[in-house]
Amino acid sequence: MNFKQTLSERGFTLLESLFQLTVFVLFTAISLLILIWVRDLQQLEKMKDEVNWELFVYDLHQYNMNSASGRVLNSNMLQLEMLNDPEERLFVFDKSEEHLRKRSNKGGNEIMLPFVKEWELTIVENEVNMRVVMKNGTKRERDLVLPLPPE
Repeated sequence: MNFKQTLSERGFTLLESLFQLTVFVLFTAISLLILIWVRDLQQLEKMKDEVNWELFVYDLHQYNMNSASGRVLNSNMLQLEMLNDPEERLFVFDKSEEHLRKRSNKGGNEIMLPFVKEWELTIVENEVNMRVVMKNGTKRERDLVLPLPPE
């Protein structure tokens, strides 16, 4: 029997096995950290959509509180006339290609809520129900009470 042949047939030593086990454990830990990181990124994206929705509702509520009158035009446009406004501005909230936007009769166009698939308004007396379907399929709904028109 040749000495070289016996060395190559010895198999793993304890030290080599421990080294491979350590590399495997490190690889597993790094993989787990990457999976947790990806999950957190997905939750952050969902949270971003929720924050955008709440900011939109808050902004719309602020415009509504400062308006003298409001009305719904053809089930997807909301028009608010501002109170005590020397410029007599009218704001119209409607859906453009894929965003909810605010327009004014004095000019201007501002995106209020991005990536909207559908927007539907239903009105009962002076209460407006807004239903929004986002591009990712998330459905959101909120009620808004419009100011009563002056008598």
